[in-house]
Amino acid sequence: MSPLRRGSLLAGIPRDLPAEISTVLWDGSSCRIERIVSRGHATEPGSWYEQEQDEWVLVVRGAARLELADGAVVELAPGEWVDLPAGLRHRVAWTAPDAETIWLAVFRPASG
Repeated sequence: MSPLRRGSLLAGIPRDLPAEISTVLWDGSSCRIERIVSRGHATEPGSWYEQEQDEWVLVVRGAARLELADGAVVELAPGEWVDLPAGLRHRVAWTAPDAETIWLAVFRPASG
């Protein structure tokens, strides 16, 4: 049997999406890849992500807005990505309410 694995980032998305969903696609010793699906979801007001790993994020479909603790705002459209270093306080301020926002996130050891 071949070790080949395959799938689709666009498949298996439930019609009803009351909460953001995250699916681990690959988890290795130094890297984890996740598909995240949002539809109008955002981080709770006053809550922040502050991760121990670097996180590279690509918006495959939809749109999103990230807010950084320093007040900067990062708008993401399909095909756009951002690399969030470990320890950077950030939150999802907005995702498109009328369509799925599909993210591809790669978590890796902090680079510095």
